[in-house]
Amino acid sequence: MSLAADEGALRGGVSLRVGAPLVAFVLASLCAVLPILMHSYLPLIDLPNHIARMHIAAHGDGALARYYTSELSLVPNSAVDYLWMVWPFGDDPVVFSKYVMAFYAVSFIGSGMFLARVIHGRWTLWSAAVALIVFNGPFFWGFQNFVVSLPFCLVFLGLWLLLEARGLTLRLAVFFPLALALYLMHFFAFMILAVAVFGREVQVAVTGGGAAPRRLGRLFALMLPFGAPVLWLIYGMVTGPAAAPGSRTEFGSVSERFIGLFSPFTSVNAWGVPPLQVIGYLAGALVGLCLVTLFLRRGPRLEVSPKMVGPLVALGFAALVAPTWLSGVALVHYRVPVVLCAVFFAATQWRGLSPRRAVYLALCIGVLVGLRSVYFEKFTARYDADIRDMLGAMQDLPAGARVFPARGPGMEQDRRFFHVQAYAVTERDAFVPTLFLGTHSVQLKPEWEAYAHPALFAVDLRRILQQDLYPVLPSAQFMSDWQAKYTHVLLLDKDERGVSDDPRLTLERRQGQFSLFRVAPPV
Repeated sequence: MSLAADEGALRGGVSLRVGAPLVAFVLASLCAVLPILMHSYLPLIDLPNHIARMHIAAHGDGALARYYTSELSLVPNSAVDYLWMVWPFGDDPVVFSKYVMAFYAVSFIGSGMFLARVIHGRWTLWSAAVALIVFNGPFFWGFQNFVVSLPFCLVFLGLWLLLEARGLTLRLAVFFPLALALYLMHFFAFMILAVAVFGREVQVAVTGGGAAPRRLGRLFALMLPFGAPVLWLIYGMVTGPAAAPGSRTEFGSVSERFIGLFSPFTSVNAWGVPPLQVIGYLAGALVGLCLVTLFLRRGPRLEVSPKMVGPLVALGFAALVAPTWLSGVALVHYRVPVVLCAVFFAATQWRGLSPRRAVYLALCIGVLVGLRSVYFEKFTARYDADIRDMLGAMQDLPAGARVFPARGPGMEQDRRFFHVQAYAVTERDAFVPTLFLGTHSVQLKPEWEAYAHPALFAVDLRRILQQDLYPVLPSAQFMSDWQAKYTHVLLLDKDERGVSDDPRLTLERRQGQFSLFRVAPPV
């Protein structure tokens, strides 16, 4: 009877250790995915441009063929492009992107918990706290290919750790194709994995036995799968044409570095929804308090798995030194901190935490995850309604029209509507000058280069109507001779000062805060 009781208690303990993380995963996933699935248009800054690119790839043989060519090739940062190419459930890129971002949300939580399972040999409740950072800075910026690649980065790191005891040859055989695949999905996800792996292998080389040359040789051999794609990239940069966005590289200011380190918790475009940003700050403060317990010697405290010291140190160093701009790519310093935070949740576990305190901690995390989900849904609902108004204002826009997007006075830096004009491409087969170009499958035909900018947002309307007061910038020559270049102006704000009495513009339709004007060609 005693033995039976012991066996029952053992089964109950095992069931709890597995069941509780499973429940946490399901609840966290629901909080993350429901706000994404409830609305068609997601308030992610760059996402409209990515959706427009997919639309051109699928429907570029119509009116848009006048402006763009689309040919998929083996280049990095194309995770979603490759998936779109084989997507079997319709050809609507808006719906497709919604499901892709929902997949990211669930798989990011699952991959963090999987990594913890590999590290600790069991499923952990604490690792489900990665749900706190699902809605992170790169997510809100709409870095679609990057965030979709993040779960694979974490899973591949877990697989690297799983294969540690299986020999050098097997790891090389497995990771030559996996590293290449992640490189094609997104270069920064690939590099972050390489940094974490390098940190682990340096740790093994320093603490392991054997002669130093042999340990260094092993370290060099293990990094070969990551060296080959880098050489491919360098070859392409040297032999290929100059990238359309330019080659700007900057380290950035101290304040930019601090903001980047907080990127796992920021809602960079949530203007008008302050609670969403405040809840992110509270989540960051909670994680910061938990981080402090790493330095305690008694009482409730977090402990880092010894095998993860190297990866965490390497990722922490990379987060500190990552530039703000790298070869024309912006906000590079937003990428590493998100992975560092996810690996931190996976690599740590609590010691000396009483059941009561564990419940309090779980409630705090659960409340923050739930509130962020609620307010993200509110933000998404508002944005979705705005986009529908904008499409209503453009409902009579003819296919092939050339639309200049503009903001009202003083609204140019409103990130919420940075790239919404790209929906004119997706929904109306129109041309806009701010569609992302030069880094993916879609290319602008040479005769239209003077009509476009490879990455700019919608600009203040005064930059075209009052060019004597607001001169055209050298990098924005697409605004010069705008009357001859564009057939319509799409104003994204209610403030129409200087528009109603301008003979060059005629109002065609207004809905909500959006207005479409027809441009009178120059005489």
